[in-house]
Parts: sequence; structure tokens; C-alpha cells
Amino acid sequence: MRRHLLTIISLAILLPAFAVLFVSGVSLMQHERAMKAVARSYVQEMADNVASRLVDVESRRWGRDYPSIEVRNFRIFTWGPSVPGWVAVINSQGRILFSSPGVDKLAEIWQSGIPLGRAVEIKDKQGSLYTVAVYPVSGGERLVVAAVAWENLLGPLARIGRVWAILVAFMAISILIALLALWKWFLMPIRGLVGEIDTLHWGKDLPRPSDPRAALEIGSLREVLYKLARTAVERTSLQNRYVSDIVRAQEGEKSRIARELHDGTIQNVTAMIQQVRLSRMDTADRVKHLALAEETAHVVVRDLREMCDDLSPPWIDLGLSQAMTELADRLARHYSITITMDVDDNLDLTNDEILAFFRIFQEGVSNAVRHGKATAIHGEIVLKEDRSVVFEFRDNGAGFDPHLDYESLRVAGHRGLANMLERMMLAGGRLEIFSKLGEGTSVRCTLPPKDAESA
Repeated sequence: MRRHLLTIISLAILLPAFAVLFVSGVSLMQHERAMKAVARSYVQEMADNVASRLVDVESRRWGRDYPSIEVRNFRIFTWGPSVPGWVAVINSQGRILFSSPGVDKLAEIWQSGIPLGRAVEIKDKQGSLYTVAVYPVSGGERLVVAAVAWENLLGPLARIGRVWAILVAFMAISILIALLALWKWFLMPIRGLVGEIDTLHWGKDLPRPSDPRAALEIGSLREVLYKLARTAVERTSLQNRYVSDIVRAQEGEKSRIARELHDGTIQNVTAMIQQVRLSRMDTADRVKHLALAEETAHVVVRDLREMCDDLSPPWIDLGLSQAMTELADRLARHYSITITMDVDDNLDLTNDEILAFFRIFQEGVSNAVRHGKATAIHGEIVLKEDRSVVFEFRDNGAGFDPHLDYESLRVAGHRGLANMLERMMLAGGRLEIFSKLGEGTSVRCTLPPKDAESA
């Protein structure tokens, strides 16, 4: 049933509408017949009544001249009928002998072939409809003509009938137009939309963004679907780029470690092996060669320890203040710049949060020195009144335009700012960068209050 729901809805609208139209048409026909019967009955009754009274007068006035004064004084001839209409008595030559008010219309509707004793419908020159009845008197020497205009007797009913006919026709046209609009602007667009959804590969394909044939609601639904599909495609593309970026980062880190091992550690170990060999060959300078080998071994151990410290900082377990102070000192010695760090003693952060601050500060100092040529950096980590933690560090470098597309930088291979942003997001906080050309750069990291984070 659901497969044909749209067809069922269309039929549910169409069939009752045609039923109403059919019943309305039959009702109009019956209404027309009823009005005709009422008008005929009325004029027949009026003509017959006048004819009967004339016959009665003639029988009582036997032998006197006709017309008599008694006939002239009939109320119907002086005042007219009690309801709309008129009556007249004419002779065989068509001359009017007696009449009620309004008989001036007789000349317009009189026809020689009007049957006697029954009512018929006649139109005048203006198209107005009359019901006329003709009854003979005195063997046909005189005729009683009764007539009523439909507009006078059945005016409201006739007008209602005409208006009703117009309304029925208007309703029929409106229903057909509504069904056509429903089919064209609703049913067909939604079928097309369903067909597109059935064949849509989510995360790869995009549907049409708009349909000019569709109604506003269907068009809005299509726009929302297009936005969702586009978001899915962008998310898939972004995910693919992230995976590629992670792989490149891993390979780059492996290459860096391999270079450091090759250029530093392996060379030192090779030199140490050479000194040991020389000590075997030159017994006189054996102590000297062994001392050089030992010194080289210490250098190797120091380089390996620094490499391990870079990969997994051991100071994280000592707390925020110790870790950040130690990092500031090491970076100051490494880059030969001035770095100061102030840390609130009341702070208690998790190792993941400390590591996030640690790596962001590492990346920020590297960017400030390499790109901004900074010579001094100051950082501070404080606890705000709303229990949020803010880590902010500023440099005196050249600055840059902070309104950058980090994703474009990432794709181009400049992952520093994007990595800082991601680390802060993973820690549940936000990162803001403020900078102007020639005025240095300020990086602000904010962790929300613990209760707000849990809520």
C-alpha cells in the first residue's frame, strides 16, 4: 500500500470531488424542474381561477351587455395578483378586454401557437423567461392569459440556481487545477527526489541542488539533502586527506629519526668502534684510544636520551609547572633566545592536558623562531575565576596574517598551526591566535571548567 500511497492520495481527492460534482449537477437539474413545476402550477391555477369566475359572472348576468361592471371590479384586475405575475382577458382578435397591472409585457411574449389549457415557457426579446397559461372562456370567444416572470416569482431561487451552477463549475475547474498542480509540483518532484536518493552514493555523489518544478517545501527538502550530501562528501574528502596527512607525518617522523640516528648516533658509534680497534693495534696509546671511545659513548648516550625525551617527555609525570619550566629552559638553550614561563601553583591538570600544552608550546616556539625571527617569548598558565585554565604565550617576532585557512596550509604541507588546533580540540578546549604584521604573535589556549566539561 505504501508503494502506491501517492496514487491513493490523488484518487482520494479526485473521486469525492467528482462525486460532489455529479450530485451537484443532478441537484441543479432537479432544482430547475422544481422551479418550472412551481411556475406552471401557479399560472395554471391563476388562469383557471379567473376563467371560472368569468363563467360564473356570465351565467348570472344572462342577457346583459358584456363586459359588465362586475368583471371590471375584480380585485385581480384592479390590484393585481397577490403574488408576482399578471392576468388578462382578450377576445378572439387579441384585443385586451380586462387586465391586471403589468400586462404591457403581453405583446412581447404572445404567440399564436400557444396551446390552451396548459402552461408553457416563453422568452421575451430580452431573453427573460416567462411561464404562460391560456384558458378559453365562452367557447373560445375570450381567452384568459396568465403569466409570471421567473425573475419575479422565483427570482432568489433562480439567481441561487445560476450562482450554484457557476460555483459548481468553478469548483470543478479548481479541483482539476489543484490536482494538476499537485501532480506537477509535488508528486513528480518528490518521485524524482526519491529516485535520486535510491541511486545516491553517500559521501561520493551529490544530488541536484534545486528543482524549479518543485513546490517550496519539496525544494527546501532538496536543498537540505544537497547540503547534507555535500557535507558528507567534504567529510569523506577531509578524512581521506587526514589519513594521507597522518601517513605523511609518520613517514616524515621516521625519516627525521633515521637522519638523526645516521648523522649523529651511528657516526659516533662508528667512531667509538674505530677507537677500540686502534687501542688493540696501538698498545702504547691504548688508554688514550679507550678514553676517546668512552667519551664518544657518552655523546651517543646523551643523543639517544634527548631523542627519547623528544618522543616521550619524562617531565610530564612531574606535573604542569615542572614540565613547562623544563621545556622553556631546553627550548631557550636550543634556539638561543629568552623564554620565561609563569605557572599558577593551584592548577591540577591531567597528563593528556599537560602534554597538549607541552606540544603546542613546542610548536609555537619553533614557528616564532623560524618564521617570526622572535628573540623573546613569555608564557603564563593561569586559573580564571570561572575555573577555566588559560595558557597564553606571546613573542616579539614579525607576526603574520592570522586569517588563514589552516586546512589549506595542512594540504600544502604546513601542518604546524593545524596540529596545534587539533591538539587543543582533542583536549576539549579551544585555541585562538592573535597576530599583526610587525607586532608579534599571541597564542591562547583555553580549557573549560571541569564541571562544565562533564556536564
